[in-house]
Amino acid sequence: MITLDLIRQRVDRLPSLPASVFALGEIAVDERSTLDDVYRILVKDPALSSCILRLANSSLLAADNYASDLRTAIQRLGMDAIINLSRGVAVIRNYTACESLDVVHLWQHSTAVGLTAKAVCGYLKSFAVAETAFLAGLLHDIGKIVLDRCFHDEYVPVLNAIKAGEDELEAEKKYLNTTHVEVGAQVAIQWKFHDSITEVIRDHHDPKPGAFLPNIVHYCDLLVRTRLPNGPLDERLVLNLSTDNNLKGMISSISGSIPDLEYLTFRIDDEVDHAIAFVQHAFQD
Repeated sequence: MITLDLIRQRVDRLPSLPASVFALGEIAVDERSTLDDVYRILVKDPALSSCILRLANSSLLAADNYASDLRTAIQRLGMDAIINLSRGVAVIRNYTACESLDVVHLWQHSTAVGLTAKAVCGYLKSFAVAETAFLAGLLHDIGKIVLDRCFHDEYVPVLNAIKAGEDELEAEKKYLNTTHVEVGAQVAIQWKFHDSITEVIRDHHDPKPGAFLPNIVHYCDLLVRTRLPNGPLDERLVLNLSTDNNLKGMISSISGSIPDLEYLTFRIDDEVDHAIAFVQHAFQD
């Protein structure tokens, strides 16, 4: 049986995240921090800095002017964006291999969810949480990687059941007595991510009514799964957002108008393409 204590023990044995991830996390909650503080952390991590510079100059981030150096890239992206982008990329680069999971597909899916969640926040003019939405979406399925890396033998029957058409959460409960959302939430706690990230990871399959970020990531996850299915069950997934009163009510309460569901649907195609390119950049040495 996979217990909480066992999850904690095995997460501690995972490859350590770069020190820059934790240092950036401390800066994120320190109101006195400046872009220079971010620069001093990233410049000590040449591989991560190189990746951030590539992304800053890519079409993914709508670059208007070429940034020839890290400091310029940081100034152009801004504090929240550079911190969350750097932490997300660092996690991806640290976990580019799994035993049985298709890790490239998983990161493409997760990145597409993060990018779409950020776009939806922009659509709703909820700019203050847009970058957090991106990072939360990027990390929402981190528990799957941990299950594959830390509990591989136990996780293989789950993956086989999903391939056979079973629901992933039901399969996890049946074979593991836990789920990737519970494991992922524990990982976020041990990696000292903000409570809002932990909440999204824990609740993205069953968000509480009115919980903004978990609901946004939940719907973005479903939308992306219609484009990048995680198994046979997703290949038959059909969404009718126009009949979902929880989504419509939440968006209407924020924007004051009926949501443009056509926009939400067609934005996914762009973000899936962006996510594929994003992961290619992140995997690049």
